[in-house]
Amino acid sequence: MAWYRLAAQAWSFRSDGQREILIRQIASQLGELQGRWLHLRVTTRPYPVHMWAESFDHNALGRLPDVAGALGWDGFLEGEQRHLMGLSMSDKEVFLGIEVSGRSVLDRWVDLAAPVLGKVAPAAVRAELAALESEVNHLDVLVSGSGLDAVPATAEDIAWLMHRSCALGLPAPRTLSAVPGGTGRWETEDLAAFTDGVDMYQEPYAPTVKVVGRLRSQTVTRNVAVLSVGLMEGLRIPEVDDPWMQHSDRLPFPVEWSARIYVRRPEDVTGELQRQMGKVRSQIRHYTHDHDLDPPMSLARQADRVLEIEDEVTTGLTQLNTRLYGWWRIAVAGRDEAEAITRAQQVLDIYRPKVQIEHPEAQYRYAREFIPGEPLASTAYRRRGSVTWAAAAVPAATASVGDRRGIMLGETCTATRRPVAWDPWLAQEVRRASGLTAVVGGLGSGKSFLTGLIVYKTLRAGARWTVLDPSGPLAELTRLPELAPFSRHINLLRADPGILNPYRVVAEPRPEHFADEEDPERAWRRERSLAAATRRRLVLDVLTGLLPYDVSRLPHTRIVLLRAVREVGGAADRHPGQVIDSLRRHARDGEEHAGIVADFLEERRELPQAALLFPDTSRDDPWHADRDYRLTVLTMQGMTLPRPGSPREEWTDTESLAVELLNLASWLTQRTIYEADRNLRKGVALDETHFLSQVPTGKVLIDRLARDSRKFNVRALFASQLAGDLLRVSGFASLVNAVFVGRTDDEEAQADALRLLRVPTGVGYEQMLGTLSPRPRHDDRPDDTPRQFVFADGHGGVEKIRIDLEAPHLEHVREALDTNPDASRVSARGVPVAAASAAEVHAPDEPAALRRADRDGDFGTADDIPVSGLRNGHSAAFGAGSHRDEVLTGRGGVRPGPVPVVPMDAELLDDEELDLLGDLDGDLVDDPAESWDDNPAREPGREVGRPAGSEVGAAGEAGR
Repeated sequence: MAWYRLAAQAWSFRSDGQREILIRQIASQLGELQGRWLHLRVTTRPYPVHMWAESFDHNALGRLPDVAGALGWDGFLEGEQRHLMGLSMSDKEVFLGIEVSGRSVLDRWVDLAAPVLGKVAPAAVRAELAALESEVNHLDVLVSGSGLDAVPATAEDIAWLMHRSCALGLPAPRTLSAVPGGTGRWETEDLAAFTDGVDMYQEPYAPTVKVVGRLRSQTVTRNVAVLSVGLMEGLRIPEVDDPWMQHSDRLPFPVEWSARIYVRRPEDVTGELQRQMGKVRSQIRHYTHDHDLDPPMSLARQADRVLEIEDEVTTGLTQLNTRLYGWWRIAVAGRDEAEAITRAQQVLDIYRPKVQIEHPEAQYRYAREFIPGEPLASTAYRRRGSVTWAAAAVPAATASVGDRRGIMLGETCTATRRPVAWDPWLAQEVRRASGLTAVVGGLGSGKSFLTGLIVYKTLRAGARWTVLDPSGPLAELTRLPELAPFSRHINLLRADPGILNPYRVVAEPRPEHFADEEDPERAWRRERSLAAATRRRLVLDVLTGLLPYDVSRLPHTRIVLLRAVREVGGAADRHPGQVIDSLRRHARDGEEHAGIVADFLEERRELPQAALLFPDTSRDDPWHADRDYRLTVLTMQGMTLPRPGSPREEWTDTESLAVELLNLASWLTQRTIYEADRNLRKGVALDETHFLSQVPTGKVLIDRLARDSRKFNVRALFASQLAGDLLRVSGFASLVNAVFVGRTDDEEAQADALRLLRVPTGVGYEQMLGTLSPRPRHDDRPDDTPRQFVFADGHGGVEKIRIDLEAPHLEHVREALDTNPDASRVSARGVPVAAASAAEVHAPDEPAALRRADRDGDFGTADDIPVSGLRNGHSAAFGAGSHRDEVLTGRGGVRPGPVPVVPMDAELLDDEELDLLGDLDGDLVDDPAESWDDNPAREPGREVGRPAGSEVGAAGEAGR
């Protein structure tokens, strides 16, 4: 027998057409094996937890240092392993043995005379081996194609198969015997390594066989019940039924399969079919001619089937119509006979009523059938059919998603239970794909919980994350003891004035990022022009969004705004106040509408949150950090966003401002990508991205992150309630790499989610999205069950998974990410108990006084909060005599460094949104100091004779 190992085949979330193609491919390969005996063995291997842990540890580059008194890396990794080992999940392994030509009498004589013939006629001795080698090579090619996708089994594979067969039902060994001599071959004398130490016993007529073996110097006993597949109704695979061998994967215990199959030759089948046709015709004639009665419907169906087979016979048997017969056995084990019989009954129940499972006598002989090379125990329960029927079993069908080196997300919850590990940077570093990830789901689907899990575990493994979470629950991650020294939480609505200045949220390109270009200087200057164009378009969109809807839609409004924005230019040291000043000058020159627009903008400027757009030039850059933060969480608690899907004309002034602030905060988030080394693993997580898709510059941001994610080794998570909002962004569907889809109820939203997953629509998967994470209808307890998602890993795997954060060592993380409201958490004084207990764990950017003010909601006076205690990104409100926008910083006059780069690919050069500003017309200038906004005289505050693009000024000098 030549043994092969079959590749796992995906079955979930494929169309019926794709599944039928897979079945036909398997049937075609089986049809080529006419006249051969096959031995199909399906066994299981416990999930290699230690191998995953070694790979994960090796892949955790630049991981966080341990913090005294907090969960360290060793404790985290040990806790992950212990939790995995407690889940008792395993991988399915499928082996196929194919009979090679048997030895003739002449071959046996030559073998006996080999010592003598080897000297006289060495070619005769090697003739049999040469013939066998040629035949095996033919089989290798035959079964390696699509369908079986088989590869020759290695010596280690055969060792595992022999252990699982000779020690049927015993626990899997942790280690296997080494291949003798390292030659990759097993000799006859080495078979004792599998058979010694294992014994099988059976009492007469007992329903099980007892298997006794030694495992790590201990005697282990298991009772094994062997079943056989009996009569089977017509199954409709794949239209209605799943592959019939896959049903056993749903059971919570391992199941072993052994099938002995003989693929028949056409000449053997023809005579038998003709005899069967004669029998059916005689019975029909007996009813119709002898008794003048209509034949039974069952006989009529047999007659129709006979006619089909007769047509196949007369036209010639093709590979798909080749016939076979075989015996399919199932083995389940228990710690005692009662448990084994109970599990056998579960197998019977899961196959009812369409497939009968028999429990035969002579269990010892049936158990020996599982061992390769052992004879058939009995010819009872022989099943006949075509190769297409046998291929419809799809023995290698399983759940295959994720990888073996990333963080543990959870487990599959389809027919097969398997752990799901995912490395968010495997796509960028190995597969040269984008790092764009969509997280879609309705309210309560678990998007925030999933995002927090990914951020926490990848942070432990060395990644850097910037998270924009408007509602703020993910800010609790910055207060975890193991993350607090390396994290900061910034509430943008309390931050320095101008932190969301549209001109400064777009980074300035760095020359060193273009060192690998053919012409680095030209590429750098080109990116600078694109950055300036993006700033102008961004400030134009933001100021337009601040205007009332009726005013913003007037054509003249856009004209006067565009003129003022172009006059101010696109340098990084500009701000929107200069645009308003430019509008005032135009109004004095006789442009009446410019004055009207300026008045509206001045009115919006008085709103408290609008101060974030207009910087205080006397203060320093709060983003010039004096140390390396691994986690930055930006929140905007208290911001009122419009209802998703509501039209723009229904937005209030506060809601319009909130959308523009969210857009700018998203742009500010992506700045951190370019401040670190491009090879470091970085992540950006954006929530409420459905509003970004409604803003032109928001679409540009999503497109830029998608295109730059591979170049800068970034994993970008975009969370949205509706997949259609992301699909509206041009090119998003083609650039997205991984997708998570949670519970979705609306029919249109379900269809969009399937398109994002690249899953066939209109075949019934839409309704399944509405059944994810079923909610208890008659239960008053909080619904804190782990959420379910459909996960597409970007490499062809799509499965339904269950997010798992239930390990004991992560209980504090689970509590931090719990966003469910609970009145019992509030004490009598109105202070959240969780906040009080976490008082000693805080982000380094939060002084003690400010944390007290955040929790109590009662800010003290200026004397209560020391100036030295405040850090950048935090504000403090003072007494009645202080201005509401005064912010104290502890930077001590530190000047900001060079603005980080936000490079754009050449595709953005053709973007109509940018081209509307006229920034890309004209040739590149030769002098890099020349400005793309040429006329400095039109820009207030710029020194005459100093070009706009020379980066001279406060920020430029500090950068030097």
